[in-house]
Formats: sequence, structure tokens, C-alpha cells
Amino acid sequence: MSRMENTRKVIMAGDGACGKSCLVGRFMTDRFTENYMVTIGSQFATKKTLIDNGTREVTLVIWDLAGQQQFDFIRKSFYNGASAILLVYDVTRISTLRNVEKWVKEIKSSLKDEVPIILVGNKTDCGDGLRKVTYDMGEDEKDRLGLAAHIETSALSGDNVEHTFTLVAEYAFNSKS
Repeated sequence: MSRMENTRKVIMAGDGACGKSCLVGRFMTDRFTENYMVTIGSQFATKKTLIDNGTREVTLVIWDLAGQQQFDFIRKSFYNGASAILLVYDVTRISTLRNVEKWVKEIKSSLKDEVPIILVGNKTDCGDGLRKVTYDMGEDEKDRLGLAAHIETSALSGDNVEHTFTLVAEYAFNSKS
């Protein structure tokens, strides 16, 4: 198999300030960056990861798209060629879960083929006092919208981050796109 056959484009989508860039940063360097900077347009990173119980290597090209509304016009072109999507919401802001349906519509209208969408609830480290979205609410949204999977993470602590990117790599590798 050639290298390109094992390379997959993954999109990070979701409202601004949900932690998309922090998740990518944690996955790439195993570190958390506290300085929040708005993503303008997009940024991308590349990393190899193992799937199929460590028997297959996949190179992920991860595109982190700006979530703010003023970047709606530019985002659509970045979806082309995606093999899977990580759609991130913030468990401390219920509005970000409510906006998931809008994101799914944007994604589906931008792509010719259907790709797996994994719903990711981020910022689980916040504690129950700040948490507004329960795990079950995320599961219900995944089921209602017919998404591939739902997982919760913390970019701050690193909880479930590696697993999330392994999961998306598996979906991306097995995707028809």
C-alpha cells in the first residue's frame, strides 16, 4: 500500500471556543495550551496514529476550522475530501449542543458523499457545577441525527483525547470517501 492510501483528511468542526484547537494540540504534543486564540479560517496538522489494535498506521491530516459565524462563507470549501468529521461541542455551554444540527446540515450540504461524524463533548474537566450538557444529552443528539459515535473528552487533562483520534482514524480509514 502506498503512503497516500493510508492518509485521511479529518475535519474539526463546531462552535467557536469549544476546544477544537486545544484537542488537536493535546493530540499532537500531549500538552494543553491555555492561551485561547481564535482560529482564523483554518489550520492543519498531520500525525500518524495506529488503528486495528496497533497493526495499521494511518496518517491523519487534521483540519481545524474556525467556528465563529463570520467564517461560515469560507468553511464549506474545506470539507471537500474529508474522510471523517469530529464535531465538537462544549459541555459547559448548552447552546453549542443545540447548534450541532446546524453543523450537521452545513457538513452534509458541503460534501458529495456521506462521511462519518463523531460527536465530541469537550471540557469534561470543568466539574459538575459548570457542566450544562450531560453525557446522555450528547448520546440523544447523536442518535437523533444519526451520527456515527459520541465521545467525551478533556483537552485540559488529556482524558479520552488519544482514544478520540484513534476512533476517528478508524472511521476515516474505513470510510468510502
